[in-house]
Amino acid sequence: MNTKQLMAAMALTALTITACKKDSEEPAPPTVSTTANVSLEFRFVNGENGYTIDTLLADSLGHAIKVSSAKFYVSAIHAENDDDVIVGDWDDAFLLVDASATTNTFSIGTMSAPAHIHQFHFDIGLDSTTNHADPTLAEAPLNDATMHWAWNPAAGYKFLLLEGRVDDDGDGVVDGSDPEFVYHCATDALLSEAHAHQHHDVTSGENYSAPVLVNMALLFAGIDVVATPNAMGGEAVNVRVISNLAGAIDGEE
Repeated sequence: MNTKQLMAAMALTALTITACKKDSEEPAPPTVSTTANVSLEFRFVNGENGYTIDTLLADSLGHAIKVSSAKFYVSAIHAENDDDVIVGDWDDAFLLVDASATTNTFSIGTMSAPAHIHQFHFDIGLDSTTNHADPTLAEAPLNDATMHWAWNPAAGYKFLLLEGRVDDDGDGVVDGSDPEFVYHCATDALLSEAHAHQHHDVTSGENYSAPVLVNMALLFAGIDVVATPNAMGGEAVNVRVISNLAGAIDGEE
Protein backbone atom coordinates (compact mmCIF):
# COMPACT_ATOMS: atom_id res chain seq x y z
CA MET A 1 0.00 0.00 0.00
CA ASN A 2 1.49 3.29 -1.04
CA THR A 3 1.47 6.46 1.05
CA LYS A 4 -1.65 7.96 -0.56
CA GLN A 5 -3.61 4.75 -0.05
CA LEU A 6 -2.50 4.59 3.58
CA MET A 7 -3.59 8.17 4.29
CA ALA A 8 -6.97 7.57 2.63
CA ALA A 9 -7.52 4.46 4.74
CA MET A 10 -6.64 6.34 7.93
CA ALA A 11 -9.03 9.15 7.05
CA LEU A 12 -11.84 6.68 6.36
CA THR A 13 -11.18 4.96 9.67
CA ALA A 14 -11.32 8.30 11.54
CA LEU A 15 -14.61 9.22 9.91
CA THR A 16 -16.07 5.84 10.79
CA ILE A 17 -15.01 6.17 14.44
CA THR A 18 -16.44 9.73 14.64
CA ALA A 19 -19.73 8.63 13.08
CA CYS A 20 -20.03 5.72 15.49
CA LYS A 21 -19.30 8.02 18.42
CA LYS A 22 -21.98 10.49 17.36
CA ASP A 23 -24.46 7.66 16.88
CA SER A 24 -23.75 6.37 20.40
CA GLU A 25 -24.12 9.79 22.09
CA GLU A 26 -27.50 10.41 23.71
CA PRO A 27 -29.24 13.73 22.99
CA ALA A 28 -28.91 16.37 25.70
CA PRO A 29 -31.93 16.38 28.05
CA PRO A 30 -34.28 19.36 27.71
CA THR A 31 -33.75 22.23 30.10
CA VAL A 32 -36.20 22.05 33.01
CA SER A 33 -37.18 25.25 34.78
CA THR A 34 -36.83 25.23 38.56
CA THR A 35 -38.35 28.65 39.11
CA ALA A 36 -41.68 30.41 38.68
CA ASN A 37 -42.47 34.04 37.86
CA VAL A 38 -44.62 35.76 40.47
CA SER A 39 -46.86 38.84 40.27
CA LEU A 40 -49.23 40.49 42.73
CA GLU A 41 -52.56 41.68 41.35
CA PHE A 42 -54.28 44.19 43.64
CA ARG A 43 -58.05 44.40 43.14
CA PHE A 44 -60.16 47.06 44.81
CA VAL A 45 -63.58 45.94 46.07
CA ASN A 46 -66.46 47.40 48.08
CA GLY A 47 -67.52 44.54 50.32
CA GLU A 48 -68.82 41.81 48.00
CA ASN A 49 -69.06 44.25 45.09
CA GLY A 50 -66.58 45.78 42.71
CA TYR A 51 -65.07 49.20 43.34
CA THR A 52 -64.16 52.06 41.05
CA ILE A 53 -62.93 55.49 42.00
CA ASP A 54 -66.50 56.84 41.67
CA THR A 55 -68.04 54.34 44.11
CA LEU A 56 -69.65 55.91 47.19
CA LEU A 57 -68.29 54.77 50.55
CA ALA A 58 -69.27 55.72 54.11
CA ASP A 59 -67.45 56.62 57.33
CA SER A 60 -68.35 55.34 60.80
CA LEU A 61 -71.21 57.88 61.13
CA GLY A 62 -72.69 57.08 57.74
CA HIS A 63 -71.43 60.16 55.92
CA ALA A 64 -71.22 59.44 52.20
CA ILE A 65 -67.67 59.63 50.84
CA LYS A 66 -66.28 59.78 47.34
CA VAL A 67 -62.55 59.14 47.06
CA SER A 68 -60.73 60.98 44.29
CA SER A 69 -57.28 59.54 45.02
CA ALA A 70 -56.16 56.45 46.95
CA LYS A 71 -52.53 55.33 46.69
CA PHE A 72 -50.22 53.41 48.99
CA TYR A 73 -46.74 51.90 48.99
CA VAL A 74 -46.06 48.18 49.41
CA SER A 75 -42.60 46.82 50.26
CA ALA A 76 -40.71 43.98 52.01
CA ILE A 77 -42.70 41.28 50.21
CA HIS A 78 -42.28 37.59 50.99
CA ALA A 79 -44.29 34.38 50.64
CA GLU A 80 -44.66 31.68 53.30
CA ASN A 81 -45.80 28.07 53.18
CA ASP A 82 -48.10 26.32 55.67
CA ASP A 83 -45.22 25.94 58.15
CA ASP A 84 -44.44 29.70 58.10
CA VAL A 85 -41.25 29.01 56.15
CA ILE A 86 -40.32 31.70 53.63
CA VAL A 87 -40.47 30.25 50.09
CA GLY A 88 -40.21 33.53 48.18
CA ASP A 89 -38.47 36.78 49.14
CA TRP A 90 -38.62 40.07 47.24
CA ASP A 91 -37.18 42.66 49.64
CA ASP A 92 -36.01 44.83 46.76
CA ALA A 93 -39.51 45.23 45.26
CA PHE A 94 -41.39 48.49 45.84
CA LEU A 95 -44.96 48.88 44.59
CA LEU A 96 -47.24 51.90 44.38
CA VAL A 97 -50.84 50.67 44.36
CA ASP A 98 -53.29 53.19 42.88
CA ALA A 99 -57.08 52.79 43.00
CA SER A 100 -57.51 54.98 39.93
CA ALA A 101 -55.05 53.00 37.79
CA THR A 102 -56.30 50.79 34.96
CA THR A 103 -54.39 47.86 36.43
CA ASN A 104 -52.49 47.13 39.61
CA THR A 105 -50.62 44.00 38.58
CA PHE A 106 -46.94 44.04 39.49
CA SER A 107 -44.24 41.53 38.55
CA ILE A 108 -42.16 41.05 41.70
CA GLY A 109 -39.66 38.43 40.52
CA THR A 110 -39.02 34.70 40.65
CA MET A 111 -39.09 31.98 43.28
CA SER A 112 -37.94 28.37 43.49
CA ALA A 113 -40.52 25.87 42.31
CA PRO A 114 -42.35 23.68 42.96
CA ALA A 115 -43.51 25.18 46.25
CA HIS A 116 -46.69 25.93 48.16
CA ILE A 117 -47.72 29.49 49.04
CA HIS A 118 -49.95 29.78 52.08
CA GLN A 119 -49.81 33.57 52.23
CA PHE A 120 -47.94 36.70 51.23
CA HIS A 121 -46.63 39.10 53.87
CA PHE A 122 -45.68 42.67 53.04
CA ASP A 123 -45.39 46.13 54.54
CA ILE A 124 -47.59 49.13 53.87
CA GLY A 125 -45.05 51.93 53.72
CA LEU A 126 -41.27 51.98 53.46
CA ASP A 127 -38.35 51.07 55.70
CA SER A 128 -36.65 54.02 57.39
CA THR A 129 -33.62 54.08 55.08
CA THR A 130 -35.74 54.14 51.94
CA ASN A 131 -38.23 56.53 53.52
CA HIS A 132 -35.55 59.17 54.05
CA ALA A 133 -33.67 58.75 50.77
CA ASP A 134 -33.71 61.42 48.08
CA PRO A 135 -36.74 60.82 45.79
CA THR A 136 -35.13 62.80 42.97
CA LEU A 137 -32.44 60.11 42.72
CA ALA A 138 -34.86 57.19 43.00
CA GLU A 139 -36.35 54.96 40.34
CA ALA A 140 -40.07 54.40 39.86
CA PRO A 141 -42.23 54.16 41.86
CA LEU A 142 -40.15 55.93 44.52
CA ASN A 143 -39.73 58.99 42.30
CA ASP A 144 -43.44 59.92 42.44
CA ALA A 145 -43.47 63.54 43.62
CA THR A 146 -47.11 63.30 44.76
CA MET A 147 -46.09 60.68 47.33
CA HIS A 148 -43.36 62.72 49.02
CA TRP A 149 -43.39 65.66 51.42
CA ALA A 150 -41.79 68.12 49.02
CA TRP A 151 -42.28 71.00 51.45
CA ASN A 152 -40.61 69.01 54.23
CA PRO A 153 -38.23 66.44 52.67
CA ALA A 154 -37.01 65.23 56.06
CA ALA A 155 -40.50 63.83 56.72
CA GLY A 156 -40.03 61.27 53.96
CA TYR A 157 -42.74 59.62 51.88
CA LYS A 158 -46.50 59.43 52.22
CA PHE A 159 -47.18 55.76 52.89
CA LEU A 160 -50.89 56.20 52.17
CA LEU A 161 -52.58 59.06 50.36
CA LEU A 162 -56.37 59.45 50.58
CA GLU A 163 -58.21 62.44 49.15
CA GLY A 164 -61.80 63.14 48.18
CA ARG A 165 -65.03 64.75 49.34
CA VAL A 166 -67.50 63.96 52.11
CA ASP A 167 -71.24 64.64 52.31
CA ASP A 168 -71.72 67.06 55.22
CA ASP A 169 -75.39 67.94 54.73
CA GLY A 170 -76.84 64.44 54.90
CA ASP A 171 -78.41 64.37 51.45
CA GLY A 172 -76.42 61.28 50.48
CA VAL A 173 -74.95 63.05 47.47
CA VAL A 174 -71.27 63.92 47.13
CA ASP A 175 -70.58 66.76 44.71
CA GLY A 176 -68.44 69.86 44.30
CA SER A 177 -70.32 71.71 47.04
CA ASP A 178 -69.24 69.21 49.70
CA PRO A 179 -65.99 69.73 51.65
CA GLU A 180 -62.76 68.02 50.70
CA PHE A 181 -60.87 65.66 52.97
CA VAL A 182 -57.12 64.96 52.83
CA TYR A 183 -55.39 62.13 54.69
CA HIS A 184 -51.65 61.82 54.08
CA CYS A 185 -50.26 59.06 56.30
CA ALA A 186 -46.53 59.12 56.96
CA THR A 187 -43.61 58.82 59.43
CA ASP A 188 -41.56 55.71 60.18
CA ALA A 189 -43.90 54.77 63.04
CA LEU A 190 -46.78 54.11 60.62
CA LEU A 191 -45.00 51.28 58.79
CA SER A 192 -47.60 48.50 58.98
CA GLU A 193 -47.72 44.81 58.06
CA ALA A 194 -50.44 43.23 55.94
CA HIS A 195 -50.97 39.76 54.52
CA ALA A 196 -52.92 38.02 51.76
CA HIS A 197 -53.84 34.33 52.00
CA GLN A 198 -53.46 32.28 48.81
CA HIS A 199 -53.07 28.48 49.26
CA HIS A 200 -51.52 27.99 45.84
CA ASP A 201 -49.14 25.31 44.59
CA VAL A 202 -46.57 27.02 42.40
CA THR A 203 -45.25 24.84 39.59
CA SER A 204 -41.94 25.06 37.73
CA GLY A 205 -42.08 27.51 34.84
CA GLU A 206 -45.42 28.95 35.96
CA ASN A 207 -46.39 32.61 35.61
CA TYR A 208 -48.37 33.02 38.83
CA SER A 209 -50.41 36.19 39.43
CA ALA A 210 -51.64 36.25 43.03
CA PRO A 211 -54.89 38.17 43.65
CA VAL A 212 -54.80 40.64 46.55
CA LEU A 213 -58.13 42.21 47.52
CA VAL A 214 -58.40 45.72 49.02
CA ASN A 215 -61.81 46.19 50.65
CA MET A 216 -62.48 49.92 50.52
CA ALA A 217 -65.66 49.49 52.62
CA LEU A 218 -63.44 49.05 55.70
CA LEU A 219 -61.19 52.03 55.12
CA PHE A 220 -63.06 54.65 57.15
CA ALA A 221 -64.16 52.49 60.08
CA GLY A 222 -64.00 54.42 63.37
CA ILE A 223 -63.46 57.75 61.59
CA ASP A 224 -65.76 60.78 61.40
CA VAL A 225 -64.54 62.40 58.21
CA VAL A 226 -66.77 65.47 58.60
CA ALA A 227 -65.32 66.18 62.05
CA THR A 228 -61.74 65.48 60.93
CA PRO A 229 -61.37 66.27 57.25
CA ASN A 230 -57.60 66.73 57.33
CA ALA A 231 -54.87 64.62 58.93
CA MET A 232 -51.19 64.73 58.07
CA GLY A 233 -48.26 62.55 59.07
CA GLY A 234 -48.82 60.39 62.14
CA GLU A 235 -51.91 61.94 63.72
CA ALA A 236 -54.56 59.73 65.35
CA VAL A 237 -56.70 59.57 62.21
CA ASN A 238 -53.65 58.65 60.11
CA VAL A 239 -52.84 55.80 62.49
CA ARG A 240 -56.42 54.56 62.33
CA VAL A 241 -56.83 54.73 58.56
CA ILE A 242 -53.55 52.94 57.81
CA SER A 243 -54.51 50.27 60.36
CA ASN A 244 -57.87 49.98 58.59
CA LEU A 245 -56.07 49.53 55.27
CA ALA A 246 -53.90 46.73 56.66
CA GLY A 247 -57.05 44.96 57.87
CA ALA A 248 -58.83 45.56 54.56
CA ILE A 249 -56.26 43.57 52.58
CA ASP A 250 -56.43 39.83 52.03
CA GLY A 251 -56.08 37.24 49.31
CA GLU A 252 -58.61 35.34 47.25
CA GLU A 253 -58.48 31.70 48.30
